[in-house]
Amino acid sequence: MRFARFDREQPTKGMDMTAIRSLACLLPLLLTACGNPAAPDRETSETASSEAEQPFSPAERLLLDGGASEADVLAARAFIVPFTQTDQTSCFGEPELRGANLAAGNGTTGGPSLTRVAIAVDGSGSMAGRVGSRTKLELAREATMSFIDGLPEGVPASLTVFGQRGNNSDAGKAVSCGGIDILAPMSVDKANLKAAASRVQAVGWTPLAAGLRAAQQQLSVSSVPGEQVIYVVSDGIETCGGDPVAIAREINRGSTRAVVNIIGFGLPTGEAAALQSVAGAGGGRFINVDDDNSYERAMAGFREQMRLSENAVSASVAKNDNVIATGANVTDAVQCTGDIVARETASALAEYDARQSRGEKLAPRYQIVALLRERHDALTARRDAYSNRAGSARDAANAAVEAARRAAQ
Repeated sequence: MRFARFDREQPTKGMDMTAIRSLACLLPLLLTACGNPAAPDRETSETASSEAEQPFSPAERLLLDGGASEADVLAARAFIVPFTQTDQTSCFGEPELRGANLAAGNGTTGGPSLTRVAIAVDGSGSMAGRVGSRTKLELAREATMSFIDGLPEGVPASLTVFGQRGNNSDAGKAVSCGGIDILAPMSVDKANLKAAASRVQAVGWTPLAAGLRAAQQQLSVSSVPGEQVIYVVSDGIETCGGDPVAIAREINRGSTRAVVNIIGFGLPTGEAAALQSVAGAGGGRFINVDDDNSYERAMAGFREQMRLSENAVSASVAKNDNVIATGANVTDAVQCTGDIVARETASALAEYDARQSRGEKLAPRYQIVALLRERHDALTARRDAYSNRAGSARDAANAAVEAARRAAQ
């Protein structure tokens, strides 16, 4: 086949029509042979477009500003996706905060919450006498039972009886004055304490000072005045030569810092004043019960003191529980987020190294590390914000508990 020659001197209008038709037939083949690009794969195009349309994160912008190519950054972004699908919300549970169950009262002001109570009961023979419609011993047992029933949960108590040996004659005095018995050592077992109270008898003399000393020995060293209390139930003054005022003062101002409260039964003025001095030296109260009505008033006062102490204990337990619950949740969040960071980092880099060893073309490793670090820094910030919120919620709950306790006074 002969092609027509083309140059500036030869006008196209003189071109051989056969040659023109031949060129027209060859043109599609020539274009194909020169590498005319085929249409792009639709899925690849859509993926690249989707990734490119997402805004670059701060870490990605830093990589780009540092000279990384956009293609590598997008490849690094795509690489970490399968390894960063962990549900982070499971790390951030809400702590169960609670209030306190408080008993309403009559508006009196209470002291510190109780930590130990020592009850000392008079076992002298004069306790067989009567006050109103009941014997002093019956009232003493009832008062002791009331103390025990009113104890806040978890507060231990002991029961000591003094003078419950020998008899109340001169012949039995020595035995009786040495008769100090711990019927129930310090315990939270209220049933055992009440069973011990039922065994108190009216027998001998009144070694009050020795009874106070034995009760003190059931207490612990304390720096908080009034958190330990001795309750004395008696119908008379010291008859064994001891100095109960000095012992009470030592109990109150010494290592135990305990308060000595005394409930007396049917005491004449002089003896009542003597026991008032003992209670005063011990930093406590003295109540003389001379009829059924005064007994009820006395017990109401002691029950009120118990109520205030129980409220203080209940509030303290609630606040401690809130501190523990919040601390546990924050600790769990730290552990959970730490596990996520370690697991995602290890699995992503292990896969990267494996694929690189097979010769696959990947984004530079430092870019993978940078994007993982950005995600994990955000997780750490979320954990810290959660910890701050949990602490604020705990403080608010405990403030509400304390306000409720004060309102119940």
